[in-house]
Amino acid sequence: MGTATWAGLAAMTLYLVASVVVLRRLRGAATDNRRLLLVLGLAAVTLHALCLWLTIVTTDGVHLGLFPMASMVTGTGAALVAVTSLYRRIEWVSALVFPLSALSIPPLLWAESGYPPHPLAHGMAIHVLLSILAYAVLAIAAAQSLLLLIQHRQLKSGHIRGVMRVFPPIQVMETMLFELLWAGALLLTAAMVAGFLYVDDLLAQRVAHKTLLTLLAWALFVTLLAGRHFLGWRAVTAIRLTLAGFVLLVVAFFGSQLVIEYIVRG
Repeated sequence: MGTATWAGLAAMTLYLVASVVVLRRLRGAATDNRRLLLVLGLAAVTLHALCLWLTIVTTDGVHLGLFPMASMVTGTGAALVAVTSLYRRIEWVSALVFPLSALSIPPLLWAESGYPPHPLAHGMAIHVLLSILAYAVLAIAAAQSLLLLIQHRQLKSGHIRGVMRVFPPIQVMETMLFELLWAGALLLTAAMVAGFLYVDDLLAQRVAHKTLLTLLAWALFVTLLAGRHFLGWRAVTAIRLTLAGFVLLVVAFFGSQLVIEYIVRG
């Protein structure tokens, strides 16, 4: 096995170990392992980044197919969670993000794709980088909204059960969700602007449907943020629109990329 494979398997192992540590912490079985969790998370992210670099960057260009992009998004999300945990407790989010990052590595290493590597111009690289950051932040927001949904339903039923008892108050969870949405919406806006500036024939190529779905997702996020500011929209509305917008983003790239790479193929 090559270096990329060893790095990927090591990263996957560390992600899974970190996930176990998170679950133990949330269940109250361990209370003094925050530093261990941070070390595991940062080590996993570093090895994941090495694996991505060795797998995606080739002599023919950069491979931006379905599974490489998925792994880049989850890896970026894991990196954001790990760095954010330096100054804010967000173990509940890493309990979802770390396992997804681990699951993204095997397809990256072993799934064959009909999408060949391409040279990446500087302008296009900016668009791709901003898109990955936006997807990662909004994926974390979607994970946060799912946890907020569980918390909201348990509060409504009057019974807080399981790990939800150690979660912050619902107002704090909601505030964090909107912070993530603001960051994600700004990054998505920047990515779209870069796309219009640097992607040739954006509305004529096979990316037209991606553009339309991304615009719809962007409109949902902007509507949600405006509704929060002007109308005071709260948890349930925020959860629904966040998940709807994220689903549109997933279909926009990953759904269409799946069709291009494995169904249509040219």
